[in-house]
Amino acid sequence: MSSPDKKNYHSQVSETVKSKKVSCNGGGGALGHPKIYLDMGKENQIICPYCSKIFILEL
Repeated sequence: MSSPDKKNYHSQVSETVKSKKVSCNGGGGALGHPKIYLDMGKENQIICPYCSKIFILEL
């Protein structure tokens, strides 16, 4: 299994957000994944470890 930072970002879903703290449930209702909370820390983006969705901080 490869780490999220090694994947091809061009085929991944991304979302621009206004907060460094975000949540992700994978979308799709029951077909998603458990809801998790992610904190970007010092970075301006973060990748969900379940579905590889990229959250990008709006600057």
